[in-house]
Amino acid sequence: MLKLWNSRRGFNCDGSTRRDFLKVGALGMGAFLLPDLLRARARAAADGKPAKGSSVIWLWLGGGPTHVETFDPKMSAPAEYRSTVGAVKTNVPGIELGGVFPKMAQVADKMAFVRSFAHTNSGHGGGTHWVMTGYDFPPADNN
Repeated sequence: MLKLWNSRRGFNCDGSTRRDFLKVGALGMGAFLLPDLLRARARAAADGKPAKGSSVIWLWLGGGPTHVETFDPKMSAPAEYRSTVGAVKTNVPGIELGGVFPKMAQVADKMAFVRSFAHTNSGHGGGTHWVMTGYDFPPADNN
């Protein structure tokens, strides 16, 4: 259920509201149109025209599935390190995704996959802070 700072007064049978439907639709439409926006900006920059600055939506899903089960299955690694859900080949040679993403694999040429990232903070809290802000903050790991 999608819940973004909402006081619920009326529900339909499954607990969703019309407002939930509109929120999901708006988010989905934004994600659907983002590639066209980025393509138009690149074309304008290539033509020497000024491009207006824009924002990026960063969706952080802390506690989600591991990178090995989703975007980096490592099927040639030893059994204890490879994906348990298998892999699916994408339409980009040499790139595989986790076995639960066959439809995403069909449009992989329209995506950017970041499979490596490093920082020197070994804690989850501090590492998350680093990723979100670009600054190291070791006290984030001390509750």
